[in-house]
Formats: sequence, C-alpha cells, structure tokens
Amino acid sequence: MFSVALLTALGWAASGDLRACNVPVFRYALERWPADAYRVTVFHRGEMAGAQKEVVQALAAASESSANLAVAVVDAAKEIPTHHTNAWSLVKDATLPALLLQYPVSTQTDRALWSGALSAENVRNLVDSPVRRELAGRLQKGESAVWLLLESGDAAQDKKVADMLAEQLKRIEKEVELPPAAPDDPSMSAEVPLRIAFSVLRVSRNDPAEQMLVRMLRGLREEAAKEPGPLVVPVFGRGRALDAFAGGQLTGELIENVIAFICGACSCEVKSMNPGVDLLVATDWDAALTGQAVKDPPPPPLISLSALAAAGQTSQVAQASPTAPIKPPVSPLIRNVVLVLLIVVVVIGMLTAVLMVKKRNR
Repeated sequence: MFSVALLTALGWAASGDLRACNVPVFRYALERWPADAYRVTVFHRGEMAGAQKEVVQALAAASESSANLAVAVVDAAKEIPTHHTNAWSLVKDATLPALLLQYPVSTQTDRALWSGALSAENVRNLVDSPVRRELAGRLQKGESAVWLLLESGDAAQDKKVADMLAEQLKRIEKEVELPPAAPDDPSMSAEVPLRIAFSVLRVSRNDPAEQMLVRMLRGLREEAAKEPGPLVVPVFGRGRALDAFAGGQLTGELIENVIAFICGACSCEVKSMNPGVDLLVATDWDAALTGQAVKDPPPPPLISLSALAAAGQTSQVAQASPTAPIKPPVSPLIRNVVLVLLIVVVVIGMLTAVLMVKKRNR
C-alpha cells in the first residue's frame, strides 16, 4: 500500500539532508502523532431496536474514549448522503443493520476492510483484542518497535522466521545508537524511558479474537500477504505499522534499514509525509504516556457492552443526513483574531474616554 513512501523515507534517514530534529522517529511518533481514525459506518433502515441502539451507543462511546474510530450512522430508508454513496455500495446487498469498517482517509483507499452484522460481539472484536492490548502496552513502556509476526499456519516456517527475526533484532539492538540530542529539539514529555528495544509478538491467523487485526495486517500489502510463510509488520509510535513484509523475503539488511528509519533522527515531523498506516487500537495514549495511567488499564468489556453504552448515552452519535451536515470546529486562528480585535476595541474605548475627560478638564 505504501512501499514507495517507505523507500523514500528510508532514503531520508540515510542521507539526513531533510533532518528537522534529532528526536528519534519512534519517540516523536509516540508523543506527537495521534492515530488516524478508522471509518466505521452503521447502515440501518428505519427505527433500530433498543438492543441495536445500545450497541451503536457503545461504539460511539469507544470512539470518544480511547479507540481511533470515526463513527457515522446512515439510515438507508432516506436519501444516502453523497459522501457515503461509495460505502453504501459495499453493503447495500447485506442484511441491515450492518457495520462497515474502512481504513483511515489518509490511506486514500475506500475498499471495505470488513463488513458484518451490527452486534455486540462484532463491535467488541472490532474495537479490541488481546494482541492489540499487548502491543499498546509494550509501546507505552518505551519499546522502539514491536514486530508483529502473522503466522502462516506452517509451524516450521513460522518458527524459522520468528527465530531469525529475534536473532537479528537482538544483534541490532546492541549496535544501533540513538541520535545525539540537539539544542533546538522539540521537548518530549512522555514519562517512559528513551531506549532502543525491540520485541516479536506473534499473531495466530486462526484466532477468532484477532480476525480484525489479521485483516488490517493482510491489507497493508496484499501481494506480500499472498506469499507463503508468515507476514512481518514492524509497529512503532501509537500503533503505526511501517509496512508488511513476506517472511521469506526478510533479510538482516532489510531489518537494519527499517530500524535505521525508526530509530534515526526525525527527518520530517509532518506525519502525513512519513510512511505507515495506523492500526485500530483502543487505548488512551496520552494518559499512559504522561503517567496519568498509574497501572495497566483494564481491557474493554468482553462480555457485555451495556456499561460502555451507558457511559456513552450522554454523547451524540453523528447521524449522517444531507440536511444535517457536521459542523466543523471553530478555527483557533479565527478565535485568536476575534480575541485580539475585542482587546483592541476595549483599549481604543478606554483611550477615548481618557481623552474626553482631559478635554473637559481643560
């Protein structure tokens, strides 16, 4: 999906010509790059049943609390909004209500990542999984990158690639050095150690709880996913997958090049100009990184979403409608300009009053 961008970024890391600061890429991404939101659209026809409304409320609550989700609800009994016509074409033949999951807008792809029935179980699996919780925990504790290994089912081949990857990571971990700090580096505030550390986290292709993650990983680069053997995906920052590599094509040199980029000085601070696709992970990154989360947070409810739905009842779920467009937030620039104008008006008024008093006293 983004191999050209990856090569370009690795070239930047090697040359250093576009270096903006000496903060390592993985640390800058962890603190400064909020995860892009996956698009989740709920399509229904007419009034939804009470249990279905509860599931939608739970989904909305998850998007507002921890998961990088953008939730929209579309009533197919009405005219489909223009910006949802493509999504509707992907599920119009499905039994409604239905869920549609798509990659973030930043990936510039509108294909369906997954679609299925609107149910508590599907929402639970969409938002959360044991591997994603473990992934987030490792990154929040300061690991430079976690290498996900999506197993192929061939135990011997999977072990061969996993052992080779672990051996190379252990070697490189001792050799690579962090870039020296520079006086003009942006400040970093996360209360986690800045260190070089890597680990391998295996993902079973057949684990029912990980099917959403499996789809995300396989969709990163479909040609690599079709190769025999496991799929290897280095993840850094706030769950950002750099790329996907077929296990049979993995070499020590390739691993070194990836690590050179992840651990090198941040060549471009603009997230959109760097390679990678964020994974859907439900965690409060800011709280964990600033020390507000004093212990590992409990996982989202895996049996019932009722409590989560209740917590989200006060929030508004955006109903996609051609007559009710989403209002954009007020620009900070506009707000500041208005504030300055008000201050100027007040100052002019005070000066005018002072001059009038002096004029009367003459």
